[in-house]
Amino acid sequence: MARAGVRRVRLYDARHACLSWMANNGVPDTVVSAWAGHSALSFTKRVYVHPDPQSLTAGSEKLSELLGGSPTRL
Repeated sequence: MARAGVRRVRLYDARHACLSWMANNGVPDTVVSAWAGHSALSFTKRVYVHPDPQSLTAGSEKLSELLGGSPTRL
């Protein structure tokens, strides 16, 4: 990695990024958890499922729509 000029990435970091990406792109939490080999869905959700900026914006827009206002950008 040093010779290639790439920052050091641990296998865990790649796993975390992959599982988080899956969770934030429509893969059901139960599938992400099973794919990761976790026995507890709550662990997967607590450790790997984090909202991304697009999800936060979508949530804001939906709330605004439900309240009858114009969407607010984050």
